[in-house]
Amino acid sequence: MRRVSTDSAQPGMFLGKTIIGGAGQVLLKSGVEIKPQYLIYLERLGINYIYVQDSRMQDVEINDIIREEVRQEARSLVRDVIKKVPSPSNQKKGLNIKDKKVLKTVSSIIEDLLEDDDTISQLMDIRSLDDYLFSHSVNSCILATLVGKKLNYNINTLKQLAMGTLLHDMGMVAVPEKILKKPGELTEDEYATVKNPPHYGYEIFKSSKLFSAQAGAVILRHHERYHGQGYPQGLKSNENSALAQIAGIADVYDALTSERSYRKAFQPYQAIEMLMAWGEDYFDMEILNHFLSITAAYPIGFHVFLSNGESGLVIANNQGLTLRPVVRVLYTGEDLAPHPSPYDLDLSQVLDITIVKVLD
Repeated sequence: MRRVSTDSAQPGMFLGKTIIGGAGQVLLKSGVEIKPQYLIYLERLGINYIYVQDSRMQDVEINDIIREEVRQEARSLVRDVIKKVPSPSNQKKGLNIKDKKVLKTVSSIIEDLLEDDDTISQLMDIRSLDDYLFSHSVNSCILATLVGKKLNYNINTLKQLAMGTLLHDMGMVAVPEKILKKPGELTEDEYATVKNPPHYGYEIFKSSKLFSAQAGAVILRHHERYHGQGYPQGLKSNENSALAQIAGIADVYDALTSERSYRKAFQPYQAIEMLMAWGEDYFDMEILNHFLSITAAYPIGFHVFLSNGESGLVIANNQGLTLRPVVRVLYTGEDLAPHPSPYDLDLSQVLDITIVKVLD
């Protein structure tokens, strides 16, 4: 299975990963033969990348780090929660949702993530533009919980981290849709409005049966930054909780790698480079390094071009060295001529060869 842009996908290819809609419905099932009308349909939904089957990768397993049914359950849950959050103009307060459903979903996510000792986030989530908020909440939750697992947090702390991150954006109902989808630069007043969701979401969460100080801090403080540049409280370093800082990094990374109405998605390696460049200006470096160790800069199925003039598909990632994956070399030269002797190259063992660019 490899990742291709919807523009590059050809009729007759076979879908490698099921595409799920925002409400949890199956849009296209894995294994289906791609037809021209499917590509038009995906383009209209704003889905720019898909996974397709590739016979050269038959021996390579590429599985989501949580079960598909758990991902669907979590996405549907976030959708339901956000629909039930009252708008600021509504005098009614409180979060009208079954707390047992939230706790069950959080437990399922943690259970899946604890099954594998060396989990790296490999698979890019496929989502439409309109599905952003729901998928973003789930992905941020998964990434943050992986970091918590890396830090050996106990089950209760992982639950608080996962719950807070899963619900971290429920205050977004406080922002008008025209601002959320505005393609141009925000005005000062609009940017001030964008800063409202953490506090609003926290107040709503505080009135629910699910409330805990740890999860509440994640919702309120995930936009705080290391030297006080964030909001809503302008907290610095150890003034902010570690859980909120973890959630903040996961939130930024997933936002960067998502298609938005005002920009294209960054590639994972680009988002990682940006996080590394921002470093201690915005994040706790110890937490950031743990995050980078569990996030693949070049996920399995990506086509990468190497400094030696060869190229191929990523087939594995090395724990802690995700900038240097294992590549199945299949082509040679800029014209991508078939390699006479395809082979697997572990870049963690060959340090004089680097990835130059990602190909579509």
